[in-house]
Amino acid sequence: MAGWSLRSKLVTLVALALLPVLALAAWQAEKEEAAGASRLSAALGAVADLSVARYSGLFEASQRMLSAACADESVENAARGEPSAVGQCESYLSKLLAAYPDQYSAAFVTDEQGIGRCATAPAGLGMSFADRDFFQKARSAKGIVVGDTIVSRIAPKPIVPIALPVTRDGAFVGMCAVGITLKVLAETAALVEGPPGIAVAVVDRSGAAIGGDAQAMRRLPAPARLAEILTGIRVAFVDVGQDAAFYEFRVRPVGGSALFVVVSAPSPEGGMPLSAAWIGFLLVVLSAIVILLVIWFGADRWCVRPLLYIQDFADKVARGESIMLAPPHRWSPEMASVGAGVTAMAEAITSREAALRANVEQRDHMLREIHHRVKNNLQMISSLLNLQAGEIRSPRIRRFFGDAQNRVLTLSILHRHLYERSSWSLVDFQQFISDLVRQISVGRVPAGRQAPRYHIRAPIMAVGPDTAIPIGLIVTEAVSIALSHDFSRSPTPEIRIETSEQGEEVQLVIEDNGMARDSGVPAPDGRGGFALTLIRGLAMQLGGGVVIERKPDGGNRVVVTFPTPAADDPANA
Repeated sequence: MAGWSLRSKLVTLVALALLPVLALAAWQAEKEEAAGASRLSAALGAVADLSVARYSGLFEASQRMLSAACADESVENAARGEPSAVGQCESYLSKLLAAYPDQYSAAFVTDEQGIGRCATAPAGLGMSFADRDFFQKARSAKGIVVGDTIVSRIAPKPIVPIALPVTRDGAFVGMCAVGITLKVLAETAALVEGPPGIAVAVVDRSGAAIGGDAQAMRRLPAPARLAEILTGIRVAFVDVGQDAAFYEFRVRPVGGSALFVVVSAPSPEGGMPLSAAWIGFLLVVLSAIVILLVIWFGADRWCVRPLLYIQDFADKVARGESIMLAPPHRWSPEMASVGAGVTAMAEAITSREAALRANVEQRDHMLREIHHRVKNNLQMISSLLNLQAGEIRSPRIRRFFGDAQNRVLTLSILHRHLYERSSWSLVDFQQFISDLVRQISVGRVPAGRQAPRYHIRAPIMAVGPDTAIPIGLIVTEAVSIALSHDFSRSPTPEIRIETSEQGEEVQLVIEDNGMARDSGVPAPDGRGGFALTLIRGLAMQLGGGVVIERKPDGGNRVVVTFPTPAADDPANA
């Protein structure tokens, strides 16, 4: 976080402080969701049990009614095939079903072979029911049996048959049966009320819906899928309804294994809308986001922008602009105090800069005056030496005076270069050596002789007088020696001065192609003469060395090597 802004750090710290609150809210939401799921499961089970209880009550009432009806003497006589009992049996059963017109579709009695002997519907007389499963169950049962859902042969609507064996002295003599209409079953399912979102439907073993409201029908899975689930008798499962949504189901069998109550409710696994618990957590998250945004924009409005304005103001003051601190809007007291401090500091800096600028200008003026006076004094000394040399008759002494005059002239040229440049620590070697050689050459070539050409190549080096003066004197002495040579035998007389940087060293080479005379010429081993001694001393002053040698084809070669000078401090130049 070292490189983060103040705004980012503040928002991060607040976010970290809000993490426990978010974690607690998430834990509470998950806990409430688990409790809600438990309550939903309990509600589904309760509604399923209530539906089963209603169906059980319906079947129990039907069984009691059937037991009472089958105990009538006319029913037993009809089952035994007595013709006189048929009319009485039909009248009795018709009166019995008339009390429940919508609950039962038909009632009938068969003999021991399954042939209808008495029926509330005329079509049932003489009809064989031997192939029906409930008849087969009744032959071997001792009590009431419930058959699968069937399409009745004597009634227009599907029914669920309930049968009771008719016996005489313990022997099976026939069957007494009644058919419960599916409409009654559907109405019974619709009467069951549960919590909001829970729906009840009744299906048969094939998965086909028999009863229930429209919402419950849409929630059921495809019949083939539901039949597969019912085969495994799964009490609870989650599946996709016919409306492509996920639902949680509870299944209970009723009426034996012919019918099933299916209770459904929307399942969280289907991506249903957030529960109330998670909506609360979402509100907490949104509140945290709002808090972070408020802190972010608040920090930007009351901290970042004022600081950026102060930074821009400080940059302009550093560039020397004269401006006033004028915030675009009202700052807080703390920022106003910081701004006042920065303004006071800027005024103090401006005042000190003005004083320093005046002092620097005064110093520059004094240094230029000093350089100017030194240059004039050196020129005066050179002129006096020149006048004095005019009165000397000895050529040797006159040459010595000329050498001294050149040395003074070297210092004068260096001071002129320093005086004319704005930076007193940077000397242009190319220009400096060119001016130096031109001044030394004036009047040094006798009449009638060809003057040598100069080849000067020197880089611009950031050096001060402590480096430039020794190099200038070395060039002066070496060129003076070269000008004393005889260039008449050389087709292209020249004096070459080259300066090059080689790694961390500078190499200065001064060579000519003239022939040395007997006097004043360096010895083959590089020794001899005040000029050569001075060159060696100046090279040592630079921290380097010098090699002076006579070239085989004539002329001398002076090679001075010294460390690359560092740029001098202008204040000490």
